[in-house]
Amino acid sequence: MTNNNGKTLVLLSFLMLFFQQASAKEYKIGLAVWSGYPQCVQGFKDSLASKGLIAGKQVTFIQGEVGADKTLQRAVAHSFKEQNVDLVFTLTTPGTTIIKEVMPATTPLVFSIVTYPADSGLIESFEYSGNNLVGTSNYVSLFHSIDLLLGVLPATKSVAIFHRKGEPNSKIQAANLYRILKKKRIKVIDVEATDIKEIKAKALALVNEVDAFITTTDTLMQSGGESALIALSLAHKVPILSANKKGIEQGATFGVVADFYQLGSMAGEMAARIILDKVSPESIQSTLQEPPTFLFNKKSMQLLDIKLPKQFSLKVQWTK
Repeated sequence: MTNNNGKTLVLLSFLMLFFQQASAKEYKIGLAVWSGYPQCVQGFKDSLASKGLIAGKQVTFIQGEVGADKTLQRAVAHSFKEQNVDLVFTLTTPGTTIIKEVMPATTPLVFSIVTYPADSGLIESFEYSGNNLVGTSNYVSLFHSIDLLLGVLPATKSVAIFHRKGEPNSKIQAANLYRILKKKRIKVIDVEATDIKEIKAKALALVNEVDAFITTTDTLMQSGGESALIALSLAHKVPILSANKKGIEQGATFGVVADFYQLGSMAGEMAARIILDKVSPESIQSTLQEPPTFLFNKKSMQLLDIKLPKQFSLKVQWTK
C-alpha cells in the first residue's frame, strides 16, 4: 500500500512538473515595426501583458531593425524565420507584405497600421483572412474626413492630395478621395512623391493654387513628409486635412484619425487568443477603430485663423 502511495506521489510530482514547464513556455514574438510606431507597439505589449503574457517571463520580444527600407525589412523577416519565432507583429502595408512573403504559412502574423489589408491582397476579407494573417486597420471612412473638411472650411474649392508614389494603400486612398471630392465639385490635384525633397518642391508650387492640403496614411507622410507640409502650411496659411494623429499633434490643422496605441492594443488581444487559446488567425476577424477620433490642433487653428463653427455637431478632441 505504501509502495503504491509512493508511486502515486512520484507520478503526481512528475505531472505537476510537466504542467509547470508547459505553462512556463516562453514564446518568441518578432516585432517588424517598419519605421517605428512606438505607441502601437506599446499598446500591443500592454495588451499581451494584461492577458498574462509578460515580457521576460512568458514572452521574449525580438525587435527587428527599424527602417523604412524593403531590403532591411526583408533581412528582418529572414532573421525571424531562422529564429523560428512563434508569432510576428508587423506594421504597415509594405512591412507586412514582406513578412508575409518570407515567413512560413504556419507562422501566425498579426498586423496593424495597414489601411487596406484586403484590397492590398494581404487577406481575403476582414471577416475571413483565408491565411495566417489577422490584424487591425488604421482605415477611417473617407466620408468622415470630407464631412469634416467641408464642415470647418465650407468655401473649399480646390485641394491637393499628397502620397508616396507606388505605395498601394495610399494610392487606393488617394483615388477614393479624388472620386468623392469630384462629386462635391472640388478641384483635386493628385500629388505623388518619392521623397521629402520632392514633397516640399511640389507643395511649395501649390500654396497659392489650393485651399487645403490633404495627407494620406502612408509611410512617406508618417516619416517626415507631413512635417514638411506643416512648415509650408503655417508659413503660407494653407490648412491641412490630415489622416495621421502624429501629424496633427505636430501641427497639421485637423483630421479624422485612428489611435495607434488602441490599434496595437486590439492587435495584442488577437495575438493573445492565438497564443493562449490556439485559435488560428483565419478564425479571427480583422477590425478597425470605431468610432475614429476627430482631432484638431488648437495652435494651428489659431495661427490660420480657423474657427470651429458653433453648430458643429461632431465630438472633437484637441491636441494639448
